[in-house]
Amino acid sequence: MHSASFVVAAFAAAVYASPMGPPSGSGNYNGSAPGGGQGYPSSTASYTTGLLGNPTAAPNPVPTSGVIAELLTADNTVVRFMDIQKEIAAGDISLKFDFNPAANPAITAKAGEGGQVDLASRANFPILTGQGISAAGIFFEPCGLNTPHVHPRAAEFLTVATDSNIFTGFVLENGLTSEFNTTLTQFQGTVFPQGSIHFQQNLDCYPAVAIAGLNSEDPGASSVAQNFILSVDEGIVDATLGFPKQIDGSNFAQFKKNILPPLAKGVEECLIRCHIPY
Repeated sequence: MHSASFVVAAFAAAVYASPMGPPSGSGNYNGSAPGGGQGYPSSTASYTTGLLGNPTAAPNPVPTSGVIAELLTADNTVVRFMDIQKEIAAGDISLKFDFNPAANPAITAKAGEGGQVDLASRANFPILTGQGISAAGIFFEPCGLNTPHVHPRAAEFLTVATDSNIFTGFVLENGLTSEFNTTLTQFQGTVFPQGSIHFQQNLDCYPAVAIAGLNSEDPGASSVAQNFILSVDEGIVDATLGFPKQIDGSNFAQFKKNILPPLAKGVEECLIRCHIPY
């Protein structure tokens, strides 16, 4: 079996304006995109790395231990917001969530080489408690791939914020396993049904940002490749893959080391086109 890179992450809102600004002339592209999309960018220039956003953004406040449980068990909405008001006054909760990567150091520390996803859920933005929504900013490096994943408790609506080309796709479920895909440019959006396997890839040689909304305050995310290959019993994985000769006890450990965390660096075609080492 050919070792491939996969990844996960949840999505929901982010900021387009940044001190770096959008790349100029980034919307021009032609050719054929994977899966019949609108096309690859025509540029073959060297890549420009670095996530968009304010690099000096202050970290979002960290809610005090137990506050979410208190909000969930409040007698009514008014009481809940009185508790939120107290937390705001104490500086433990803010009315503003900052999606800038620098404002989410805990996520940055676990991000892959292809970028990061900053999710605002009730866990880190308690004012969402009881609202049934969440949001995420997806910050892509050049060619960055948000590898196939599912949100078990939410559908997602994703919109491209920067002047970029983002290839997306999803597979619904057993019974309809053909891939739905499209390529989005600035201010265009698409939906990923709840529970569907889906992905997003930056086709450009410069950073990009997308924003997403999810209809759950606790949407969850499960990376398909990472959780299957890295977490499921090796014998079960081997049987599921049809006992491939290319993967056996002698090389399975090495194969698992090649599975990257979210976001992955990108597909080979883009890495070659953008002169990105891999």
